[in-house]
Amino acid sequence: MRIRELVKALFGLTRARPWVAPVIVGLGLLGAAFEGVGLYLFIPLIGSLSGGGLAQGLPDVFASFAAAVPPEQRTLIFVGAVCAAIAAKNLVGFVNYMVARSADGRIAHDLRVRIFEQTLRSGVDYAGGVDKTDIVNTLATESWRVTYALNVLLRVCICAGTFIVFLGLMIAISWRLTLLALIAMAVTAGIIQLLTLRAEALGRETVEANKRFGLRMWEAIDGLKLIRSFTREDYERGRFSDRSDEIRRRIFRLDMLWAVPGPVSEMAVTLLIGGLILTAQGTGAGFASLAAFLALLYKLQGPARELVSAKVAIDGVSASVADVFDYLKRTETPVVKDGARRCERFEREIRFDRVSFAYETGDRPALRDLAFSIPRGKTTAIVGRSGAGKSTLLDLLFRFRDPSDGAILVDGAPLSGLELRSWRERLSVMSQEVWLFNETVRENIAYGKPGATEAEIEAAAKIADAHDFILKLPQGYDTKLGDRGVRLSGGQRQRIALARTVLRDPDVLLLDEATNALDSFAERKFQAALERWAEGRTVVVVAHRLSTIERADQVIVLDDGRVVEQGPPDELRALGGQFAAMRDIQIGTPIPAAAPIPVAAGVH
Repeated sequence: MRIRELVKALFGLTRARPWVAPVIVGLGLLGAAFEGVGLYLFIPLIGSLSGGGLAQGLPDVFASFAAAVPPEQRTLIFVGAVCAAIAAKNLVGFVNYMVARSADGRIAHDLRVRIFEQTLRSGVDYAGGVDKTDIVNTLATESWRVTYALNVLLRVCICAGTFIVFLGLMIAISWRLTLLALIAMAVTAGIIQLLTLRAEALGRETVEANKRFGLRMWEAIDGLKLIRSFTREDYERGRFSDRSDEIRRRIFRLDMLWAVPGPVSEMAVTLLIGGLILTAQGTGAGFASLAAFLALLYKLQGPARELVSAKVAIDGVSASVADVFDYLKRTETPVVKDGARRCERFEREIRFDRVSFAYETGDRPALRDLAFSIPRGKTTAIVGRSGAGKSTLLDLLFRFRDPSDGAILVDGAPLSGLELRSWRERLSVMSQEVWLFNETVRENIAYGKPGATEAEIEAAAKIADAHDFILKLPQGYDTKLGDRGVRLSGGQRQRIALARTVLRDPDVLLLDEATNALDSFAERKFQAALERWAEGRTVVVVAHRLSTIERADQVIVLDDGRVVEQGPPDELRALGGQFAAMRDIQIGTPIPAAAPIPVAAGVH
């Protein structure tokens, strides 16, 4: 990432607080001016102490000030002026530090919130080629490095200003000595640049290594049960160690590159000071002027070193800035466009009008020419083999994705024209994998209806047949459920999720394999609770178990993304088609014998 692009990206990422850069840079330059004046006043102070001429090496403004001071008070006044200048410099420096640290924290906060908000709004997790570990790495790691890059950039501005202030004062003392110093600094900067050429590439490699490490960490934690059950702890430890060590090595190399400018600059300045002393003897510069010049040069060493080091630091973090900038640019436009018309309620039907959908990476459409209706107040079941397109259909209903062709109509109006928020408020989904937060039972049930009363929460739990077992938990409704509700059984988690849905009171309930993880007894209790609540409501059921859709009003059978059968369950059973065949398999009707399946060697 080029410097110009980096600067543009950084100020684009921090545009919410445009005052930060001018204030911090302005205070930094003011502090540099006070420090330069304080050092410059050493010339008349040393002249006063040694009895030499006060104006030697001084410009007119300083010479006039020095000459106006009474001889008997010169030492006291000059000492006081130096102390006042240094005190002012430190006061301004403290204020600048306080402002910079406060701004740094606020900018980092703003940036993280912006990344998170755009992640929630954009639907980036439905875009092809996006890993959740990349999102987490951008949010948790690279966003911090952006604020570090901004700090480096502001320090460059301050150091550049300080460099100019001190350089002007040094030229006023001796342009010859100043020219020698500049030549030496330019040579030093060139040497450092050659020694740190790999910084930018190494920074990019470190970002990619962080992403790989995040993926390994995430997968290992998510798959702990699988790892233990297959006794692969040693294997996973080795993989984790390799990824961690890769980051360690890259960061170490980056740190070594960042450490190069300091010692190189210091050695160069030491040699330079020796050369300046010898040169000053030949030019006849006075002791006071030489002392002030060397003091300015010594103080200039810090800004000069920072300017040289900044290039290495910026090269090292430019990949992080590019990662965050690209992510925000990619998520700025949502995957699906929001509609303009508010959906107050769903009154008649949802109709699929020749709907097709194809994934970006798919070889063929996942759904093709779907044409059917979901009537209000009825239960519609969606069945079919794995990969038939059932879950994709639910994604289209929620508008997590939009059809590639055709249209979904709600009461005759295009779904794409409705406000996303108002439409999704009409829906609720329950799936096989129930998501519960590591919060209390009460907070999990009330998640879909903020501000729900205690009575409403308990009423919803009773409808879902969850109230009794909740009361038996250690703290009742105040019991924390652990990560994903780990302290509950599968049936209990499902009933908590049903209570959450009941409390939300949606117009349309979507059930995506909601009972697949339950045994027959738990499934029957869940179905009974669901049927009591869902009577007269619109329910869309996606199921493999046909026992869960016995009372559906209509069944839509999908195969290879197409509707191959639709109608009431009894009629489809009588047709003897695919639905009937699926039912026969599940109830144990014998199927024709097939040729024996070869067994791979070593598998028993």
